[in-house]
Amino acid sequence: MVLAGGMGTRLREVVADRPKPLALVDGAPFLQRLLDQLHAAGCRRAVLCTGHLAEQFVATFGERFGAMQLVHSVERAPLGTAGALRQALAHLDDDGALVVNGDSWCGLDVGAFVAAARVSAEPTLVAVDVDEAGRYGSLQLGARGEVLAFREKAAGATGPINAGIYWLPRAVLEGIAEGRQVSLEREVLPALVGHGLRAVRVAAPFLDIGVPADYARASEFFAAVDAGRARRLLVVDRDGTLIVERHYLSDPAAVELLPGVVEGLRRFQQHGYQIAIVSNQSGVGRGYFDEAAMHAVNDEVLQQLAICGVHVANVWCCTHRPDEGCACRKPAPDLLDAALQAAGCAPARCLVVGDKACDVDLGRRRGARTALVRTGYGRQTELERGCEPDVVVDDLEQLAALETSR
Repeated sequence: MVLAGGMGTRLREVVADRPKPLALVDGAPFLQRLLDQLHAAGCRRAVLCTGHLAEQFVATFGERFGAMQLVHSVERAPLGTAGALRQALAHLDDDGALVVNGDSWCGLDVGAFVAAARVSAEPTLVAVDVDEAGRYGSLQLGARGEVLAFREKAAGATGPINAGIYWLPRAVLEGIAEGRQVSLEREVLPALVGHGLRAVRVAAPFLDIGVPADYARASEFFAAVDAGRARRLLVVDRDGTLIVERHYLSDPAAVELLPGVVEGLRRFQQHGYQIAIVSNQSGVGRGYFDEAAMHAVNDEVLQQLAICGVHVANVWCCTHRPDEGCACRKPAPDLLDAALQAAGCAPARCLVVGDKACDVDLGRRRGARTALVRTGYGRQTELERGCEPDVVVDDLEQLAALETSR
């Protein structure tokens, strides 16, 4: 559901002849960028919640956008952001909806956000860090991503802001009053604080064209976004690099992220890196645990990272014993090749990171840049001088600081 029914009064001095989401950026409607993002994430149907000059949305986009169906839900009288969603509920045939503001754009992985929100089954919003939080009002978040408070706009405020992207379960939408103006931001969301509302915090480019100054920089903003899409890939080991090393880990409850992991991965994401995990898990082949246990541990790692705003594109695991001679156990290159292909990334734009010689050797076999972290077995590996990484660092936070400033 795309909220596109506002009057756009603050932008009217520079865009007076069309709704705000149809304001032109490099000759194309701003909303096209948002629809491109939804389409690329696999969205098959988008409901455009419109009101002011609604006929222009129909004239501009019709009823299809590529393979995506467009449904026009038109307000006959102003209903507010939540009221518009309640009206659009008639078009929902799922257990919830992705809701996005039609006048802002955030460079997050939309598919990963929806997947994580579905797992929690709670109302979820995207929180993004910006330079001037005071213009928007900021969020107070708990340690596990729960939304504790919405802070009012205040000069000099810091912290993440509400990016205007939500996963709202059907029950929340059904609870919105019908037939009158209701604000999502001022009424519905604050009422959900303490009742399951959580946030997924992302480090991603963000633009809201609601005021003339930000609309004026939209062309430059998207040029920078497009330039950053020359794909880069971070391939990272799991045990001893992302999480505390535990011998043949099979219990999700024992998963513990290492210090610096979240901060480091956020920074890599912010600088355009996709993230993939490549891990040797011979415990399966040895019969110590089954693949279901391995996947449960992986899911816990992904969930803990997602809560902190880090999204992993893929997890690749070799389950063979060392004596089986497979082509996927590190440093054999099959899983790295799969990760590179999935990301559409050349080896020269890939950074392979781990705490063992096999991690470094894996990257070197394909000509990727390599890093050894001193976590896990890293210090021992460094002392043994059994590999030749491009860089040795204490943790992923230090690595991100070095690599993203190169």
